[in-house]
Amino acid sequence: MFFENWPYSVSLLFILVAHEMGHYLPARYYGVKATWPFFIPLPVGPIGTMGAVIHINQQIPDKKVLFDIGIGGPTASLVLSIIAWLVGISFSKVIMIPPDFDRSGFLFFGDSLFTYLTSQWILGPIDFSTMDIQAHPLAKAGWVGLLITAVNLLPFGQLDGGHVIYSMFGESYRKWIRSLFVLFLIFALLHFTWLLWSFFIYFVIKIEHPFIKDSALGIGKFRFYFGFFMLVTLLIIFVPKPIILGSKFDDSSLLTDIFRLITDNIGLEL
Repeated sequence: MFFENWPYSVSLLFILVAHEMGHYLPARYYGVKATWPFFIPLPVGPIGTMGAVIHINQQIPDKKVLFDIGIGGPTASLVLSIIAWLVGISFSKVIMIPPDFDRSGFLFFGDSLFTYLTSQWILGPIDFSTMDIQAHPLAKAGWVGLLITAVNLLPFGQLDGGHVIYSMFGESYRKWIRSLFVLFLIFALLHFTWLLWSFFIYFVIKIEHPFIKDSALGIGKFRFYFGFFMLVTLLIIFVPKPIILGSKFDDSSLLTDIFRLITDNIGLEL
């Protein structure tokens, strides 16, 4: 098992190092004191890690510096995760699922728009009701890297996306960021993972970013458009149902059940 899966561990750790260096190097460039990365192992479960973090040890001087430190991490992990996914999925195999196959003892990784379209493009056409992908370890590392990047790009508090969106829109974003968080809660109806993240964001990370003063010249058009591009990327790599239990594979989500209840009551068919 070790020799079959070491490409997963090595490539994922490389993605995590690149992500944290994307924060650490800009911090050092601007003279902001920061720690080396701390890796958080998770020896149980299908992923094996809870990522890595660095700690900023002093006040960030302005929003321009905040933007550069915040966006460097997800940019690095996004690029490497895409490469790992595309190379890994090209080495993966499509397998047929027997009609009487019992899924209950397995875990299934969900798809983002990006992973679904690229797997169909490289390996397809794939009918996931009768087929599945036997993913190469590189593809698994790319999938996890994309998930970690997507979580970090959520535009709340002191997540990377929170740094970016606060730098882009300044104090005015406090007028609508809580409404955006309410919209995010819809995903909690799709999968329990996002319910846990909602609690974590609300009580630990917080919805709003702490105050950082404006840069004298602003962040500039390039940074604004690049930040906008990264936030749009979040929509493409976001996984509504990250990990699905085989026993729950064919179950509907709470959101689907609510929608079905509404449509049944008004006489429509779902």
